[in-house]
Amino acid sequence: MKIKHWKPLFLLLIYSTCSLGYSQASNLNIKQDPKLDSLLIKKIALDRERYSNEYFTLQLYYGNLELATKTLESAKKAYPNIPIELSFETPNYKVQAGRFKDKIIGLKTLDTVKREFPSAFLLTRKKKF
Repeated sequence: MKIKHWKPLFLLLIYSTCSLGYSQASNLNIKQDPKLDSLLIKKIALDRERYSNEYFTLQLYYGNLELATKTLESAKKAYPNIPIELSFETPNYKVQAGRFKDKIIGLKTLDTVKREFPSAFLLTRKKKF
């Protein structure tokens, strides 16, 4: 009995032997500048400081005092659980609602507030020291 398919089997045996013999080792050496670590530490510290000093608020109105006080009163009646404040920034008054650390919570609250105040928008603020 003669084997007809000996050539493909022989070639497969030689190929598998050669590929195992010439495979590469899995050693990986990474060289990086030591300044990269110090920059990464500074970036993390800067992000932490920014996160602790920033918050989001909803701006309901920006304009004259008369409409600002009306907006403030109606907002306090409509949303008693959200802190709402009136502030002055030359030459106009602002009515702002809430202080949110997470932008997602601010956006969800904005969706609710927009039913009553369609011109409201989310604003990023920094704490004053």
